Amino acid sequence: MWPFRRRTPPSDVVRLGELSDNDNDYDVLTVGQSRLGESFQALGIQADTAARYEWATLRPVVDPRMNAIADITVIVDGHVVGYLRPPALDMAIALLSEHNTRTLEVPVRLAWGPAGPDAMVRL
Repeated sequence: MWPFRRRTPPSDVVRLGELSDNDNDYDVLTVGQSRLGESFQALGIQADTAARYEWATLRPVVDPRMNAIADITVIVDGHVVGYLRPPALDMAIALLSEHNTRTLEVPVRLAWGPAGPDAMVRL
């Protein structure tokens, strides 16, 4: 018997959940939106537009010194619309590991709130 186990290579993407137009289903507030106004404008999200419900890609950012996931970006149509922070960051890291995947696709709600652009994720 070989002393090594063959590991299955990770898949590129796993889609989790279903899109919903119920605002209460989106329970994870992302951070960084105030710095990402250009991304929201490129997606057509402005103060006078209605909320949009899209599929977002959660892509990990690895710290090369620690060789660990330092952050997870929330990307819609190639535009970064937010970042996950704990405890949602920890949950997303666990889901990446559990599903043996490089990225996750999850529903996201994009809107313009009182403080500016707003991205809420459904995990």
